[in-house]
Parts: sequence; structure tokens; C-alpha cells
Amino acid sequence: MSDVLGASEPVKPQFHAVEFRGSGSEFFRIWIVNLALTLVTLGIFSAWAKVRTRRYFYGNTFIGGHAFDYHADPVRILIGRAIAAGLFIGYNVSGRISPWLAIPWIVALAFGVPWLIVASQRFNARNTSYRNVRFNFTGDYWGAFKAFILWPIAGAVTLGGLVPLAHRARDYFLINNRTFGGKTFKTAIDGWSIYSIYLIALFWVVSAIVALVLLGVIVAMVTATLKVMAAAPMPVPPRQAFVFIAAFSLVFLVMETGLIVYIWTRVFNLAVNNTYIDGRHRIDARMAAWPLIGIGLSNIFFLIFTLGMFYPWARVRVANYMADRMGLYATSNLDEFTSEAFGAQSA
Repeated sequence: MSDVLGASEPVKPQFHAVEFRGSGSEFFRIWIVNLALTLVTLGIFSAWAKVRTRRYFYGNTFIGGHAFDYHADPVRILIGRAIAAGLFIGYNVSGRISPWLAIPWIVALAFGVPWLIVASQRFNARNTSYRNVRFNFTGDYWGAFKAFILWPIAGAVTLGGLVPLAHRARDYFLINNRTFGGKTFKTAIDGWSIYSIYLIALFWVVSAIVALVLLGVIVAMVTATLKVMAAAPMPVPPRQAFVFIAAFSLVFLVMETGLIVYIWTRVFNLAVNNTYIDGRHRIDARMAAWPLIGIGLSNIFFLIFTLGMFYPWARVRVANYMADRMGLYATSNLDEFTSEAFGAQSA
């Protein structure tokens, strides 16, 4: 990190925080128009709605006083969605005629997913810029096939034993094939570091299951004791049974969501904090599971309470939190950095 060309002494990295300057009320106006036009045009305007939404969020995300930009052509997105809709209709029609006719579609989908991932990553990267310098994605089909098909199969065959390495392979593919103006992104994740995250999650899963089983045993023992004391059958009222099942399901759902968010935030931090641009500039991430869970649960509550009208504020809340927890440690002035990247891009 200190090996900077032309420097005789180590350069102390300068931290540049990520800022999000959008607001829920401002995005609401964009979102409500997008929604209305999408409904009126029977979904055709959804491609333009996606571009408008991304331009809003990218244009309000700043590093060092400069925002990102999104340049995608909505027509290309619309064509892609039309093709996807046609394939989906073909699969459903074939399945209704005969289950055997659906098998070729499933096989084709398995081999088509890696291509779709590569095409999507390349399209979004090439249409994203920062200070007029474009990003790019150089991953290929075989790399995507290994990361998104073979590695998950290996994780399933080993009963989850290789799932952490499959997660790492996916992050390697998505990060290490990305460039900014010709400057490469590179991350390296220690195997034990990612396994420790999953082992901690596994410990909490086992502990929660044991606690729930013990709770069930205690409830059963108390119920049996009350029956004996009453010397008569005491069936559990349907209302109480429903409340118990609902409470158990809610606890299990919260636990599952918490584990997913915990694993995602910890692995995200691990991957991003070990990511360097051009081998010199390090990206920083400080995501935490509990705040994200709190934001998610409260967003769900307000979405239900407002019949979905809270959606713009929900999106902005998540964007605000993620921006506040990210930054860039640059070993040179951002003007120099982007000038170098623009030069490499032009060449």
C-alpha cells in the first residue's frame, strides 16, 4: 500500500467518506411517476423507470464531492426483459403440456444463468461512471459457471462444508473482474476468516434450536402437569395453539433473517476491506448486522402500515446507512487518481 511510484517515503492514505444526499420525499416524486407510467403502459415503462431510479441513487452518491452517474439505454433493458418474458412464457406453456417438455428449459436455464450474470455485470459496470471515468467487467462465461453453478453444487454435495468457499468464489468473480478506467480491483480473503463467520452463525443456529426445543419441552411438561392436577383432559384451546405457533414462526423467521444478514454483512466487510484498486487504493466497509435488521424490520412495518407508499423512504434509508458505512482510502489525490484512470481508459 505504501509502494507508490515516484515516492521515496510511504504515503499516508487519505480517507474519503461515501455520502448519500438523496431524500425520501424527493425520490417519492420519481417513484410515483414511474409506478403510474409503468401501470399505464402495462409494464413497458419499467425499463425507463429502472434507469431513472438508478440515475437518482447514483447521482446522489458522492465520494470526495463528486457523484456517480448511470448511462444505460432503457431500450436495451426493455429488449432484455422482453426476451426473458418470452422464455418464461415458453417454459410455462411447455410445463403445462407435459412435465417432460420442461426439462430442456431447466437444463438451458442452468447453462444460461452464467451468461446472463456476465452480461448483466458487464452492462451495469460499463454504464456506470465516476467523474467521467467508466467502470468495466471482464469476467467470462466459464468463470461465472464455476462461481455460480459448480461451487454451489460442491457446497450442497458436502452438506454445507464448502459453502464458505463457494461464497468466496462468488465474491472473487464479482470483484476481481471489475475495473475502473483500466485500473483493476483485487481482493483476497483468508479461508479461516470466512469459515469463522459461518461457524459463529452455525453456533447461534444450534443454540437457538436448542433453546426453542427446551421451550417446547417446558410448555409440554407444564401442560401435562396441569392435566394431572385437574384429573381431566385439558385440550389446548385453538386460539392459544395458534398464538403459540405464530410466536414460534415469528421467532424462527427473525432468527433466520438475522443469520442471513449477519453472514452477508460480515462477508461483505471482509471482501470489501481487502479490496484494492490498482493495488494502492483500499475500499472500506463497516456494515453491522443489527442496524440493518432494525432498518429492514421497521421498513416492513411502515410498508404494511402505509400500503406500500413508504417504499421511497425505505430505499433511501438503506442507501443512507450503506453510504455512511463505506469509504475509500486513497494513496493519492482523487484528482490524480481519476486522471490516471481516465488516461488508462482512453488508451
